[in-house]
Amino acid sequence: MKPKHKKLIPLFILLGIGAAFMFGWIVQLLWNATITPIFGVNAITYWQAVMLFILFKILFSSHYNVHKEHHKKLCHPQPEFIRKHFEEDAEIEKE
Repeated sequence: MKPKHKKLIPLFILLGIGAAFMFGWIVQLLWNATITPIFGVNAITYWQAVMLFILFKILFSSHYNVHKEHHKKLCHPQPEFIRKHFEEDAEIEKE
C-alpha cells in the first residue's frame, strides 16, 4: 500500500462511522414521520432504528450472490474452447 493511501485510512473509518449514524437517524425520522401517524404506534428511538436498518439489510439484501458471480467472471474466466461451445449452442437455439 502506498504511503499516500495510508493517510486516507482514518478518514474512511470516520466516514464509515458517520454514515452508520446517518442511516440510523434517517430510518428513525422516516419511521416516526410515516408509520407512527398512520398506524398509531409509538415513536422509535435511534438505537431501535439502527436495529431495524440492520434487520432490513439482512432480510432484503441479496448482494452476496451477485458479487460472487461477478467475482467468478473476473477472476476465473472460462477457457476459450468452452466459451466457443456455448456460443455455438446459443446460435443453434436461435435458429
